[in-house]
Amino acid sequence: MKRWCCWLLLLCSTAWSHPLIKVGGYPYAPFVVKEGDNSYRGLTLDLIAELNEIQRDVRFVFVPTSASHRYQALALGRFSLMLFEDIRWDWNADQIRMTRPLLLGGEIYVALKAPGRDQSFFEHLEQRRLIGVTGYHYGIADFNATPEELKQRFDITLVKDNISALQGLFKGRGEVAMLNLSYLNQFSKQYPQQAARLLRSDKWDQQYELRALLSPTASVSASQLEAWLAALQSSGRLTRLWTKYGVQHQAAP
Repeated sequence: MKRWCCWLLLLCSTAWSHPLIKVGGYPYAPFVVKEGDNSYRGLTLDLIAELNEIQRDVRFVFVPTSASHRYQALALGRFSLMLFEDIRWDWNADQIRMTRPLLLGGEIYVALKAPGRDQSFFEHLEQRRLIGVTGYHYGIADFNATPEELKQRFDITLVKDNISALQGLFKGRGEVAMLNLSYLNQFSKQYPQQAARLLRSDKWDQQYELRALLSPTASVSASQLEAWLAALQSSGRLTRLWTKYGVQHQAAP
């Protein structure tokens, strides 16, 4: 019995000795979705689960944050990794490490269809009532996410996440919402009748390359993370994950 207890204690100690990699994330469908009971789901959390399955060197755990506070939280060490970020979203390339792009994509302008409304509706957006998300960066604003400056330049309503932005559009709280293509494609698949009411712009607000960003103090390197992602790709698990969330056509080459 004593030998069994010692073996069990050794096993537990070994498991606990593995570095814990905290992964920050904020509501940004389909990557992170906050449920009504304050739980989280989405592509980011599924990828974390896959990374934990593919290796036993470290343990990845999700840590919620907000779009506005993610920079300070990373600097303070509340987490050391973020998935699906674009370097232009106010990140300092000299102060972080990054992987190669994981997904390509972008944001477009979306309005409700109406008689006589066509692509010309998106030509003078400074004259439209816009809906955006607090803490998000938009090309139309030169990637300046400061709420006060956005409201000085545009007639814009800021909401908590992109799901709320689309809901606000349906409720008439604005004329044009800025939404990421991956979320729109997933929404169209789940709610085709509602999606048929939407007029999508032909022009981009921005196109981006979504990467994993790591703190210099992270217990894992960008190259090691890329190796685990490559293993997921080789096994087909990453492709299945992309397909589940409708982003398979946005996978970076």
